[in-house]
Amino acid sequence: MGAQRRWGLDELAASLPSWRQGATLDWICTTLASVQDVPPVDRVAAFDNDGTLACEKPASSTRAYLLHLDPDAHPTDGHDVQRLLAKTLAGLTTDEAQSRAETFLRDARHPRFHVPYSQVVYRPMLELVRLLHQLDFAVYMVTDSARDFLRLMAPTAYEIPLGHVIGSEAVMTWDGGRLRRESRMNPLDDGPGKPAYLWDRAGRLPLLAVGNATGDIELLDSARHAMLVRHDDADREYDYEDPETLSAAARGGWTVVSIRDDFAEVFGDLR
Repeated sequence: MGAQRRWGLDELAASLPSWRQGATLDWICTTLASVQDVPPVDRVAAFDNDGTLACEKPASSTRAYLLHLDPDAHPTDGHDVQRLLAKTLAGLTTDEAQSRAETFLRDARHPRFHVPYSQVVYRPMLELVRLLHQLDFAVYMVTDSARDFLRLMAPTAYEIPLGHVIGSEAVMTWDGGRLRRESRMNPLDDGPGKPAYLWDRAGRLPLLAVGNATGDIELLDSARHAMLVRHDDADREYDYEDPETLSAAARGGWTVVSIRDDFAEVFGDLR
């Protein structure tokens, strides 16, 4: 499978049953058909997480985790979430921090959909990730959220290898035979940091990139093919606009994905 054979447009579309027929699905299939001659080593796909692969409202999974650990925390934005999380977990070993995150992911529920946060991943995006794997793409999650927290979900909830999660994280220090977290942060994986971190990890810029917010603009600009997720479905998810990113999409000629119009299903069966 993958690069050993040619995929036709109908076969590509059949692998994406949660996408509605229309211009967006046509673009995805035409694009993927056109890159089959690209050497596999250059087939890199990069996805933002919050709002791109998974629901980020009313709070991202990482923000909900911070508030679980410290109900008195008042982060001003997503970057502040990462800084406060680093301070809250400072001094813990990586194993100790992982145990706390595993407990949250097991017990916490999304306030609207009443399922674990690992289940509010968009089904159409999961289908796209699976298809990209079949087409011999290396798929990366490139997010400004907490790398080690998301690594716990990535292999099962997103079907993205643990080592392909690139995110913001605290500095780690080898101390007394254990890897321990510090309170200070590495540079955040956001904005221009996203293509830089991806290059550092993969040695390639993305052939395909998918995002949804201002912090994804540089990542999408760095890709040969780019998609922007537009949140316009209050009934099945949430409705909120990002005018700056939509303007960037118009300038860059990116394909805009409407959750309302392009997702036949959003999450699937939430039980």
